Amino acid sequence: MATAASSGPYEAAEFEGPGNGPEKPSIFHYIWRVFWTNRLIVGAIIIAAVAIALVLTLLATPQYTSTARIQINRIEANVSDVEGVEPAGDGLNYDEFYRTQYALLESEALAERVARKLNLPADEAFIDAFNIPDDGEIRSGNQRLAMERTSLLLLELISIEPVVGSSLADVSFTSPSPELSRRIASTWISEFVAASMERRFAATDDARRFLEQQLAELRSRLEDSERSFVTYSSQSGIVSLSNSEATTGNDRTLKASDLASMNDALNSARADRIAAESALQAGVQQQGNTVANTLRAKRAELAAQKANLLTQFEPGYPRVEALTNEIAELDRSIADALGTGQADLRRNLMQAQQREQALQAQVEGLRSIYNDEQRATVQYNILKRDVDTNRELYNSLLQRYKEIGVAGAAASNVQLVDPPRIPREPSSPNLPLNLALGFLLGIGVSGAVLFAREEMDRSVRDPQDVRQKLNIALLGVIPKTDAEDPLDELADAKSAISEAYLSAGVLLDMSTSEGFPKTLMLTSTVPSEGKTSSSYALAHRLARSGRKTILVDLDLRNPSVAKRLGVPNERGVVEFLTGQDALGTLIQRDIGPNFDILSVGAIPPNPGQLIAGPRIGELLTQLRSAYDFVVIDAPPVLGIADAPVLGSQVEGIVYIIEANRAGVRQLSSAIERMRSMGGRILGGILTKVDERNSEYGYGSEYGYGYGYGYGQSSDNEKL
Repeated sequence: MATAASSGPYEAAEFEGPGNGPEKPSIFHYIWRVFWTNRLIVGAIIIAAVAIALVLTLLATPQYTSTARIQINRIEANVSDVEGVEPAGDGLNYDEFYRTQYALLESEALAERVARKLNLPADEAFIDAFNIPDDGEIRSGNQRLAMERTSLLLLELISIEPVVGSSLADVSFTSPSPELSRRIASTWISEFVAASMERRFAATDDARRFLEQQLAELRSRLEDSERSFVTYSSQSGIVSLSNSEATTGNDRTLKASDLASMNDALNSARADRIAAESALQAGVQQQGNTVANTLRAKRAELAAQKANLLTQFEPGYPRVEALTNEIAELDRSIADALGTGQADLRRNLMQAQQREQALQAQVEGLRSIYNDEQRATVQYNILKRDVDTNRELYNSLLQRYKEIGVAGAAASNVQLVDPPRIPREPSSPNLPLNLALGFLLGIGVSGAVLFAREEMDRSVRDPQDVRQKLNIALLGVIPKTDAEDPLDELADAKSAISEAYLSAGVLLDMSTSEGFPKTLMLTSTVPSEGKTSSSYALAHRLARSGRKTILVDLDLRNPSVAKRLGVPNERGVVEFLTGQDALGTLIQRDIGPNFDILSVGAIPPNPGQLIAGPRIGELLTQLRSAYDFVVIDAPPVLGIADAPVLGSQVEGIVYIIEANRAGVRQLSSAIERMRSMGGRILGGILTKVDERNSEYGYGSEYGYGYGYGYGQSSDNEKL
């Protein structure tokens, strides 16, 4: 014992059972034990939940679900091959695109479109299916309010379920009418497709109107810039020869073209003059006189023939002489031709020089005119670029305007895969499913109830709490018995209760330096915690061990010792405390070997005064002198002052604690009250331990490991 038995040779806490204490089981075992211990509550809750589910199922209106499957493509088919205003896939990534589509499918605007398309506020089939009252908001006569309420009702009944890993989605509508479910599901899809097309056309129409405004402004700017350009071009005399409208700043004017042509002619004339000078300086035009060249070729041919004949004939051969004469004639003709070519060269040189000089003068005049034109071309190019820019912008916007006009021909990106059909069987209520849900709900509710009970139950559950939370030693753990009177089971030395009290007695034998306390008081927090049974068990053990023992009932308000043992209660402690009789005449002797009893007697009107009076000390003194051990069954602590007063006059106190009853705070307060009055608490005995405590290693199968044969070697220890 940490505090109450510090004077003894041993700590009582060290003898709480085999080993250092029972090992706690797993959380699953704990949960199972809690459910099993409260199985009646759990069963009642589950049966109630299943019954409620059955009743609700039988009373529920059958609901029919019609489902259609659609495919939502990220990029729609573009039959015109022209890019629309909105980018393909709306410019969103995969997840964003499909989340957007699913949100649009469940939008209030789409629900209102469906309600308007089918005119549901005035549809008798719709009104009958949902039992809409005549005085309700849907039939109130306010069309706007009726549409809003109808669309909200549709949104509650529509279901969009994407098919995981695909672009498919199931659109389902549930109502009490099979035909109505199919009709609304079909209209829901068609209106979704129509709404998507309208959004695209609306975007196209807005873009066309914007482009029309921009085109009008650009057309006016283009006309003004062209007008300014033409006026300046006329005034400056600049004539452009460019055929490209997009080559701003690179246009070739008429003057530039003339200068370039004249300059080319001048270069050609200069080349001719240089060539003529070279031919004249050479003296003979070797390559340019065609007649001389022809004659030379003919002479060479005749010379070859003559040389060939001389190899066969003599120089006087007639044919050789004829060739010689022809060659001589050709030499004279060549000389005449060369004289004529030199005169031609001088004449050609003169003509080339004259032509070069004339072209040089023309080039100089055109260059001066071109320089003046270049200075005027700066402003000309500025105006020309302005015209080209405005024309490009106008043409681009005009082309885009025409493209947008046909971009709306793109097909819808939503295709119907499986059309909705009229359901043949109701989708709800589902009796097996509802019963299963009721069963699971019952388990859940019962679990919550048990959890709440466990959390609110601050009583002692774990025997270790006696030492850890109450700061007293654990002397024994007494299992709960099914017997009507535990005293009957105490008569069997082999019973679990006898073994438990045997262990508690052994620890009390070592609780003080002198052994078992001479005067021992047993008390509890509240009545009926097993205090009387424990008092009898400990006193009976002492008596059977051969030591003279008396059991005194000092619970003057609610005596129970005499009643439990079946002995008379006509006279007892009250008569001694009031001075009516001597102590020796009040003791009931020979209840058992070495075992006497002092009952209460007549219940007094002032028990508190008698306990606090001087004769209580005299009573204890006489009993100590007459008996080896005095065991006192004292009243509970809370509410009265009897127990604390008695506790200050005995050697030791055993505190009886009923498992799963009093809270730890209540117990701590009572124990502190005993200590504050000088009481010496040796330890506590935990009684009525049942299956709720089995998760801590204690319960109905409680045992100390001794076996039923323990103690049979001695007749004095058979308890």
